[in-house]
Amino acid sequence: MKNIYFYLTILFYLTIFISCDKKLPPVNIYQSDEYKNLTKKELITGESIWATACFRCHRYGTNGAVILEEKEYWDANASKGLDELFKSVWEGKKGEEGVMPPKGFCNLCSEDEIRYSVLYLFHLAKRAQEAAEIQVKEKQS
Repeated sequence: MKNIYFYLTILFYLTIFISCDKKLPPVNIYQSDEYKNLTKKELITGESIWATACFRCHRYGTNGAVILEEKEYWDANASKGLDELFKSVWEGKKGEEGVMPPKGFCNLCSEDEIRYSVLYLFHLAKRAQEAAEIQVKEKQS
């Protein structure tokens, strides 16, 4: 009987160990609590980083950056989750079309500021995409 308890205990701890080792899939940025609960202060912080660093490339597509109106791109990247996108900006990343420089050229930015800038970029992309849809509808009328 002692052997059964011993093996059940081992089985229990192995199950916990194995299940803890699995990563949960990332939460889409648009469904994340951080995105949904952005405060006015966080939006302003993100906007200020956007205005000093991000817009140079993401507004006009400079250096191969994707512009805000590219809905498919932003939606696909939103599914990667905030942590992966933050890491790409913080460390920099070479993409198919261009390069994301470390910290997006905002070398004095803190981790929180970069995080808010990523969230703000998705916030702004949604707004730019909505505006582009309205313009298309107006031209069709």
